[in-house]
Amino acid sequence: MATRKRRKKKNPFGLIYIAFILGVSMLLSAWIIMSVNELLALARPDYETVIEIPKDASHGEVAKILKKNNVIEHRVLFTLFATVSKRGVEYPGGEYKVNSNMDYRALLRRLTSKKAVLNTVMVTIPEGYEVSQIVELLAEKGVCDKAALEDAVANTDFDYDFLDGIPLGKSNRLEGYMFPDTYEFYKNDEPGRVIKKFLDNFNIKFNDEMKERARELGFTTHELITFASIVEREATAKDRENISSVFHNRLSSKTYPYLESCATVQYVLGERKKIISIADTKIDNEYNTYKYKGLPPGPIANPGLDAIEASLYPSDTDYLFFALQEDGTHKFSKTYEEHLKTPKINP
Repeated sequence: MATRKRRKKKNPFGLIYIAFILGVSMLLSAWIIMSVNELLALARPDYETVIEIPKDASHGEVAKILKKNNVIEHRVLFTLFATVSKRGVEYPGGEYKVNSNMDYRALLRRLTSKKAVLNTVMVTIPEGYEVSQIVELLAEKGVCDKAALEDAVANTDFDYDFLDGIPLGKSNRLEGYMFPDTYEFYKNDEPGRVIKKFLDNFNIKFNDEMKERARELGFTTHELITFASIVEREATAKDRENISSVFHNRLSSKTYPYLESCATVQYVLGERKKIISIADTKIDNEYNTYKYKGLPPGPIANPGLDAIEASLYPSDTDYLFFALQEDGTHKFSKTYEEHLKTPKINP
């Protein structure tokens, strides 16, 4: 009788072992690729931000800050790399400008350098400054390059509701919205971030209550800020509400529908003449409220909170005229006849 040869049974444990080795190899390969990409910033986006590192922070604390600010993806990997490559090196602390496309070595070099700490400067923007004056002041203080800042003002599309409908391309498109205040800026900063600081401040200061009050008066936000900018440039601290009442009365007057604001003429002229001439008031420009009825197409300056509030809550008067006096105060009149008898230094 012929004997059958026994077939060798395949060892299932051998197949599992091979599959395990392959799986581990694949995972290890993927981890190595991911780690290399992360270490060298090969797949990270171009994203710039400013972070603050405490003095003598640990590598783990720094990694946590970088992760929180979306500069790195993997805290543990950064901590391990920093521990191995920067053993014994201390962080001087301060604020640093970093980019997510910087590799780990570049990040550590930046964050452990005293020279890389950002310098800051305090800048006070007076109420009633025009955008051009703000740009000039920021450039003078070393916050931004003037040309780059001018370009950002005209051409950067900032995402705020109050800027809806204001077209790009004009040097004064943000007039009225660069809120006057005291700011701390980084020297040689990015223009878009600098401008955003002004716009964020305006967005906070011009609150929902003010927006609702503007609607009650029949104004859009843009119209109200245009109105407030004229009040800012015409009034003093003692007579804002009275000046506001004159312009409110003019807007609703059939007899005197022209605002006749010298400040709007100064805006057209590009200079703040103490006394404007009759010829100046006849310049054909849509901002000239001696020649065109109602409000100009946009703000003529950046009003402060007091001017905005005076525009929202004017005095209850019948005044239609005011005249600047030598001492800087204003005399108010209800009729043109009264106004003619009032001493004045402007036509």
